[in-house]
Amino acid sequence: MARVAVADLKNGMRLASSFVVKSKRLTPYKGKPGNFLSLILGDSSGQVEAKIWERGDEANSAINAGDVLEIKGEVREFNGSLQVYIGSYRVCRESEFDPREFLPVAPGDTKQMLNELKGMIDSVENAHLRALLFDFFNDGEWRERFCTVPAAKANHQAYLGGLLEHTLNVARAAAAAVRLYPRLDRDLLLAGAILHDIGKVEEYRCDRLIDFTDQGRLLGHIVMGVSEVDRRIRQLEGDPFPENLRIKILHIITSHHGLYEWQSPKRPKFMEAAVIHILDMLDTVVDAFARAADENTGENSSWSPWIRSLERYVFLK
Repeated sequence: MARVAVADLKNGMRLASSFVVKSKRLTPYKGKPGNFLSLILGDSSGQVEAKIWERGDEANSAINAGDVLEIKGEVREFNGSLQVYIGSYRVCRESEFDPREFLPVAPGDTKQMLNELKGMIDSVENAHLRALLFDFFNDGEWRERFCTVPAAKANHQAYLGGLLEHTLNVARAAAAAVRLYPRLDRDLLLAGAILHDIGKVEEYRCDRLIDFTDQGRLLGHIVMGVSEVDRRIRQLEGDPFPENLRIKILHIITSHHGLYEWQSPKRPKFMEAAVIHILDMLDTVVDAFARAADENTGENSSWSPWIRSLERYVFLK
C-alpha cells in the first residue's frame, strides 16, 4: 500500500495508509453508554487527529502509542481542522515499515551543519577546551547520535537532527555576541554553547516516536550532561585540565536553564554562563514563534491557537 503523508491529506479524501500512533485517549460518548477512541496519528510530515467511533474499548486495548497502524477511513473537517475517521485498522509488524518514515527531520542539511560546527571547534584557541570538544566530536558513534536526536520532545526542534540544529544556532549566536561584547571569553562561550545540551544525546530516544529514555526521565539532560563532560575531562590525556576551567564549563551546563522554576539547579553566576542561558532561550523562543506561524497558515485567521510552550496566542499577520 502506497503511503499518503499527513501533509497531503485533504477534506473528503478516502484514505488507506499507515501512520504511527503518537498518543491515544479513551473518551465516553455524550448521551449514551460506551467510549470512542481519539488518536493522534503522525509521520515525518506532521500529525492529525483521528477517531475510532465504534468499539472504542476494544481498540484501546489493541492499540498502543508507538504502534504503526494501517488504516482505512475518511478525512473530514471539524472546527477548521482535518480529522481522520477510521473505519478499519490493523497494527503493523516491525518488518512492514521503515521507522524513519514516521519521524520529522530537520530542514537543514546534517552534513553541512556538522561541518560548520566543526569549523567553530577548530577556531577554539584554548588547548584544553579544544581537546575536550574533539574528544566528543571525534567519537564516531557518539557523533552519529548527536546528529540524530531531537533538541526536545515537543517545545523546540522536535525532529531528527534538532539537537545539532539548536546547538549550531546557539554557537552562531555566541560568536556574534563576542563581536558585540568583546569582554566575553570567546573560547569559553563557544565551548559552552556547543556543550550546554550535550546530555540530550542520552535523554531522548527516536525510533517510531520521540520520547524520553529511562535515564532522561529519571535524571534529565542537565545532570547527564554535567556527568558526561566531567567524565571526559578527567580522562583527557596531556596536561591536566585547569580546575577553574572545569568548574566554569560544568557551571554553564548546570545553569543554562537560568531559573529555578525552569528546573535549573543553579542560576548563572558569571557572564558567559548568563549569555549561554539567554542565547539558548533566544533560539527556543524564535523556533516556537516560527512553528506557530508555519502551522497556522489559514487565510482567515490573524491568531494562532493557544501555544502551550509560549503560554500565549501568537499574532500571525
